[in-house]
Amino acid sequence: MKVTEKISADSNPAVLGTAMVAGLGLVLAVLALGFGVIQGDAGFTGLMLAAGGLLFVLGLVGWVGMAQPHKRFDDINRPAPDDHHHDEHHEEYAIEAAADHSVEAAHH
Repeated sequence: MKVTEKISADSNPAVLGTAMVAGLGLVLAVLALGFGVIQGDAGFTGLMLAAGGLLFVLGLVGWVGMAQPHKRFDDINRPAPDDHHHDEHHEEYAIEAAADHSVEAAHH
């Protein structure tokens, strides 16, 4: 893959931002569970877990609303459109059967 090749169809930084908010929510929730195991403080752990869950849900809803991945679903049962710019397949690169180079046993 070339370095200059565009990977994503979305160039909107808000899509990345909402995905990062959802990721931050997951990190916060996991840290809350870890602190809850170590410290055992239910109030602080519950507050951090609720904040992480809220951030995750808000980020996920925002990301789905902006990126709309359900509209660009890749169906493997349909052939890809011709805009992929694949080169033609050449027969000269086809795999050919190797010549028989078996070793015969010497008979004395």
